[in-house]
Amino acid sequence: MISLSSLLLAAVTYCSPVHIEVSLAGNFGEPRPNHFHGGLDIKTQQEEGKAIYTIGDGYVSHVSVNLGGMGNAIYVRHPDGYTSVYGHLQRFAPGIEALVRKYQYQHQCTDVDIEFDARDYPVTKGQIIALSGDTGASMGPHLHLEIRDNATGNLMDPLEFIPELLTDTVSPKAHALMAYPMEGEGWFCGKTEQQRFDFFDHDLRQELTAWGKVGFGLYADDYMQGSANPCGIRYTTLLVDGKEVFSSNVHNIPMNDNPQVNIWGDYDYYMDNQQWFMRSFILPGNTLSILKTDATKGIIDFNEEREYQIRYILSDFFGNKTEYPFVVRGVKDSLLLVSDSLNTEGMVRLADKRKSLTVEKEQGPDDMPPEVLPINERRWKEEPVLIFDLRDRQSGIRDYKAYIDDQFVVFEHVKKSSRIICDLRHTPITPNGQERQLRILATDSTGNTATYNTVVVY
Repeated sequence: MISLSSLLLAAVTYCSPVHIEVSLAGNFGEPRPNHFHGGLDIKTQQEEGKAIYTIGDGYVSHVSVNLGGMGNAIYVRHPDGYTSVYGHLQRFAPGIEALVRKYQYQHQCTDVDIEFDARDYPVTKGQIIALSGDTGASMGPHLHLEIRDNATGNLMDPLEFIPELLTDTVSPKAHALMAYPMEGEGWFCGKTEQQRFDFFDHDLRQELTAWGKVGFGLYADDYMQGSANPCGIRYTTLLVDGKEVFSSNVHNIPMNDNPQVNIWGDYDYYMDNQQWFMRSFILPGNTLSILKTDATKGIIDFNEEREYQIRYILSDFFGNKTEYPFVVRGVKDSLLLVSDSLNTEGMVRLADKRKSLTVEKEQGPDDMPPEVLPINERRWKEEPVLIFDLRDRQSGIRDYKAYIDDQFVVFEHVKKSSRIICDLRHTPITPNGQERQLRILATDSTGNTATYNTVVVY
């Protein structure tokens, strides 16, 4: 017997979060330092203020204001076990804004992270929940859309849920191949260090020779019509003599696996050249579930003097596919390996290439308090919009609070700046045309505080 809950889950459908033609600035799973890109970056025609719609029925379960890379973000929990996330927002819909304001005043805090109950703000598919923006770690106006599995927290490719979101007939493209001889166990084209070989169309245009154990990596991008932005590769397969030795499917990524992008990809090469070579073999410590290999962990053993037929197959979510075949000739040269095992000075070791990603800087004591500077103070009499610049030249601003006649008021961040702003008409302060005491307290990251007092007429 089919349960009612099964019928409800089967009935869930999703729609686009925008009512404009969709073009992507970034796709799901792109490799980035320390993490995979967790969703789709949807362009908003280089503008802010585009209406953002919930992609399915559910309720607003979580809202964050100016926290982390998402900036202003809304989380909508859906009845089929998934949560959609909308990031870099300019404004929330009035009902959500009211709930946020209520929380901010109750807790006397501007930057907030709020959990909501299912009864607080239910939504239906296609309902406006926000306006698009450029808040947080954003390089320009766009919407960041994620879908997460509630049971596991895993990051899902939104295209799996909204395949009709866009049309794509452009195939992925490989730019270059990297060969990684295993230390003391192999060489490639007469060398034991890693080497790059660029593709010209689909060809490498040179003779490739190897002996012993060698792994490969690929620098490749996906593309879509209507956008010049390179995107990540969804599916990669490596075949040797027709046998699959490695494959990747970038979807359903555990949140805790994010840092492993630095060990799947060649992190050091990326930091030097801004190009990701994703390895087609598994290094120790790489437990990514999105990668599959044979028993050799994807490392090829060139142990016969013959031609090895090697082929990469790249494809995207929509089935567009490109193949890159090449030949590597096995050429035995044991003297080179013996020589290298005796003298490894200057050899590139894969283990040594995985540097620590934590950078520590010694900082002197911060004994300077923050600065609180009024902006266009003379205009406050004409319009009750108060703007201040909060600066700290050493450890940075950690927190601030503002009060009018000892009553807390919300000052919002001005995006991409050190300024804060408050329109008194949007606060609980009732205007009476009288002088009022404004007090702003700013604290830096080492605990130094500054208090600014002034009089405003409102």
